Amino acid sequence: MSDLMKKENRGKMAIGAGGIIGGFALMSLTGFVAGQFLPALVVGGLVLWGSVKLLQKPNSALVGMVGLVAGGLVAASGLPLVGGLASLLLGLSGFGLIAGGGWAIYQVFRSRRS
Repeated sequence: MSDLMKKENRGKMAIGAGGIIGGFALMSLTGFVAGQFLPALVVGGLVLWGSVKLLQKPNSALVGMVGLVAGGLVAASGLPLVGGLASLLLGLSGFGLIAGGGWAIYQVFRSRRS
């Protein structure tokens, strides 16, 4: 066992790092499939498929739900009528994940100082 960091702080660091990585992944998916019908459907379908597999495991249900919503938005971003709104929501979601992950990591370091 490591005495450098408490167990709950390690969990918060993992959540923070996962949020930042997930946010960058969402933003890169937005740039990759923006306005393209077939790549958006293929990538969105793959994300949906992986998310359904994650939903079946009780420990990763939250990650599966986030992935399910992200996969639906990626698939919808290739559609002509709602693609712009879906791309905007993907970008905002990516920014929100990055901000939330950064905040979680900031709280861990702030609690270690005091």
